[in-house]
Order: sequence, then C-alpha cells, then structure tokens
Amino acid sequence: MKKNTPMISRRDFLRGAAAGAVSLAGMGILGGCAGGTDTSAAAQGTTAESTTEAPSSAAAETSASSVKGDETAEAAASSAAVSQAGWRTAPDPVDDSQIKETHDADVVVVGHGYAGLNACRYLAAQGVKVILIESQAEDRYMAMGNEAGTPNAKALLDRGVPAIDPIEYYNNWMLNCNYQANPQLVMKFCQNSGASMDEYLSVLSDEDLSQMTTAFYPPTPNQMDHIGAYKFWPGTCSFYSQECNQTYIHKKNREKAIADGATFLFSMEAQQLIMDGDSITGLVAANGDGEYVKFNCKAVVLATGGFGANKEMQEDLLKDLGGCLTPDESFAVLMDSDGKGIQMASWVGGKVDSLGIATMNGKHYHPGYPQGLWLDAYGKRYCNEYWGPVEFRGRPALQMNRDGFYAIYDSKLTDYLAYSVPSHGSTYASEENINSVKEELEAAMAAGKEGVEGHDLSATFTRYGADTIDELLDLVCQDEKVKANIKASIERYNELCAKKQDDDFGREGDLMFPIEQGPFYCDVKPSDIGWMMCTCGGLVINAEQQVLDSYYKPISGLFASGNCTSGRFGTEYFTPTPGVSLGIAITLGRECGKSVEKFLKGELS
Repeated sequence: MKKNTPMISRRDFLRGAAAGAVSLAGMGILGGCAGGTDTSAAAQGTTAESTTEAPSSAAAETSASSVKGDETAEAAASSAAVSQAGWRTAPDPVDDSQIKETHDADVVVVGHGYAGLNACRYLAAQGVKVILIESQAEDRYMAMGNEAGTPNAKALLDRGVPAIDPIEYYNNWMLNCNYQANPQLVMKFCQNSGASMDEYLSVLSDEDLSQMTTAFYPPTPNQMDHIGAYKFWPGTCSFYSQECNQTYIHKKNREKAIADGATFLFSMEAQQLIMDGDSITGLVAANGDGEYVKFNCKAVVLATGGFGANKEMQEDLLKDLGGCLTPDESFAVLMDSDGKGIQMASWVGGKVDSLGIATMNGKHYHPGYPQGLWLDAYGKRYCNEYWGPVEFRGRPALQMNRDGFYAIYDSKLTDYLAYSVPSHGSTYASEENINSVKEELEAAMAAGKEGVEGHDLSATFTRYGADTIDELLDLVCQDEKVKANIKASIERYNELCAKKQDDDFGREGDLMFPIEQGPFYCDVKPSDIGWMMCTCGGLVINAEQQVLDSYYKPISGLFASGNCTSGRFGTEYFTPTPGVSLGIAITLGRECGKSVEKFLKGELS
C-alpha cells in the first residue's frame, strides 16, 4: 500500500479502532466524490477515539431537549434492540445553563458540502432566514472532489456535449443499482440535474468557466457508450485548475447565499437535535472554543457527509464489507466525515438503512486495466474483465485468495486503452493520458526485477515489464506451478481472442485483446483490499428528503441530503457518468431546499 496511508487491520476494524483521517481534497486525487467536512482533531476539538463519547444516539429516552411521542419512542427502543453499538446511545442533553450563545432562524443547515450549500443557497434566495454551520474553520475550508456529473447542464451543452434523455438515464441508473435505490430520488436527479448545475455555476464568470474541462468529451476514437447492458455518457463538469476549483466555486456560492440573507458560521460542530414533542425545534452545536451554542429553528437540514472516519460505525453498518476481509487484512480508508449527522438523527428516532450502505470503491477489488487478462493467485483467469462498471467487475475478487492478483498486457496496451467508457475508474484516451501510460510502461521496463509502484482506484500495484513472457514470469512469480498456470491461461485466452468469442466468461468479442506482441507487462496487486473513499448511505429518507422514523413516517422538521442519506446508489457506488456523487449532491441539495420551503409553508407534514 502507499506509504503514510491509514491502514486498518480486520482485527482493528472489528474492534472499531480509530485511525487518522486523510483529506482527499488535500491529496488532490479525488474526482466524483461528494463534499465532506474536516474530521481532524484540530477542526473538531476531538479525536477519532472520542467521537463515540460525544453526544450519541437515540430516542428511547425522553428529555428536555429530546422529547418523543410514545409511538416513536417505542420504535426507537425496538431499533436499539437490533444493534447496541455505542454510537447509537443518546448522550445526556445539554442543559440550558451550559448554553453560551443563542441564534434564531427558520432553517439551520448542517454541513457546507455540495448538498448543504445548495440547499442553503436556494432557501436564502426565497427569503428564508437560514443559517449554515460548518465544523471546518473558514480559512481552512476545502471542498472535496473535482468532477460533477450533471447530465444536461448548460455549460456542457454549450460545448457540444450531447443532451441525455432523463428517462433512459433513469432506467440505466436503476439497472446499475439492481433497483435498490429510491426511484423518486433518482428521478429527481435525472430530471433536474441540468438546471441545478446551471444554478450552481451561475456565480462564475466567463473566465472562470473557461477553465472547466469535460471528462471523456470530445470522445476519442473507439470510446464506447456501453458495456453489455450498461450504458455510459459523457456529462461531467471538471474543475481541476488552481484558480477555479470546487473550493473556489463553493466560496462564490456562499457569497451569493450571504448576499441573499444567509448566515454562515464556521468552526461550529453540531452536537444534538432539539425536539418539542414530535417536531424538531433546533439544535445545539459547539464552537471552536468548545462552548455550546443553541439554534432555535423550524427545520434542520443534515448534510454532514458519510461516516468513513468512524470505525465503530463502519463495524456496525458495513458488515458486508467487514465480512469480506481476511483475519489479518488491512484496509486503506480515505476518510471523509465521522457520521455525526447520522448519529444525531438516530438519537431522535431516525431510521438508519439496514439494506446495505454503498461505499465509494470500498466493495470491489480489481487488479488492473480491463483491457488486459486478469488472473488469480494461482495464475488462473476468474472473470470477465470487461463486465459492467468497474465496481461490479471488481467484486469477484473480494472472496478469493489474496496472495496476489495478476493483470497482464502486451505492447499494444496503449492502443487498447482507447476502448473505454465514460466512467469512474476508466481511462480517457487523450493524447496526454496515453503518453503518460507509455512513460509508465517504459519505467517498468527500465526497473527490471524491482518493478515500479503505481496505484489506481482499487489498490496499489507493482508493474513489471520484460521482452518475453518467460522473462516476465521470472520477475513476478517464483512458483513454477503458478507460472505454468499463467502461461496456460494466456494460451487459452489468446485462443478465445482469435475466435472473438469468450466461451469462458462471456467477454464481448470486440473487446478480446490478445497477449502476443512483446514487450509484455504485468501489474501485481498485494493482498490488501483497496481504498474506500467515503460512504454513500445512512439515513432513510423519502422523496422530499425528510428523515423517516422506524415506522417510515417523517420526523417533522428534519431533513437530510447527500452522503448521510441512503436511497441514491443502492448498495454500491457506480458511475454511468463520472462524478455523479457530486452531481447528485448538488441536485438533491437544491431539491431538498425546495422541500424545506414547502414544509415552512405548511405543505408537508
């Protein structure tokens, strides 16, 4: 694994041991991921170990700050019986005598990520008195991600990116998630993504917009729009420049919201929701000095991100992921946030998803480019390397021997890379990108037995190069039986390539690229499962993004949007367009603002 990356053994994972957070935005490597908050001890006034000791979970008990009706309290108690994880236990309410400062508003938005910011901006434009609180300090605020997948945004259409049929996009999305997402939420994204992105970018000048790039557009020769039944589209607004990146765009949107009357309070971490009967009436936060601040309001929007930095919540909520790890396996987590919003909602009876929570890159493992030949630790081919989205074709390896995986290519790899799709983890075969891969291959040849280190969205690897297959195998493997299996696998695969028919795993004939012309290359993956960028699920919400209780009834005045919610991706993140995590957060954040507006007008319960 990469040096200086937080590693979690399965033993520590199951114990809920804490590990330090790594900022994706600071590393500058993440595209297509929803915004989050700074989870460092300095930013939050706490350590990872102390997150579960801060105001915790649920509404089985009534208090002055958390009063529930008998029906909801009974439901919360029933839910608590299912899991007794510490984070689910509600803290003692903050006494009024401890409050140092009080603010009044119509709405409080918690979190300055993509969803929270766009909800706040919409509400401010409608004349709603809205306060947004953010745990990061203003001078250190940083938005995560670069790419926003937003079909039909004007900035894309103006550059010639083809319009996308929302219905077709919706049906493909639901196919990707095996119909496990909330159809109403997904359709809201498909129907409103363009208009939402237009609003988000409306604060930029023409000069700012000139720095935007369009991932996978224009298409390169041989770029594909589908793999089997799965379809893919270019439709991504990418901002990688220093002058106009997502942090800058957030700042411009914040300034617009402030001009419309919104208030932004940084270094302010939400602690507890306040209820009167069955309705949210405010929340308590802690400022940068650790002092309690009370907010009185009619509605709260939780947009706090996922729970990637909270090991106890991982243990509790990602049992499918933890169950795939071997006893001594390490897992690298690029953490986003600590799940505080999910915790607070659960403490007042909010339902936490039990059908499986999506992770970005967490539940798959693939050994290299799909254009090559993938082999297991025994040197045998085990799947269709080109089947569906990268997240799907990477799942078979999760329950296989981790002694190593091999991805083998020949000298024509850079030609074959052009056969790609617009998707997270795919290669845009631009001249610049192809030349970069050529340099990497040359470096592998020069490195000889030492190999060169690289990494992708699945895991790190070591790449080797040699003029012949026998020379290559001497570099990557010492087991003669495995060597023989690899040679046999290559021979069999080449036979299938000649027929343009994959009788073994069903790879499409036009995507069968033989391993026959040297030099040859092999990416060797270690035993560790790859990165988890962030979590993409949690609270159960309805189409209006109201948080639901254990009876699937809305908690009056409580809304949630973004990565603290489920219902968008089902049980796994996927990208029919690169960057849809940011795109759907921008869209549903704005749509959440519309729902809150209806609530304030008495049009929602």
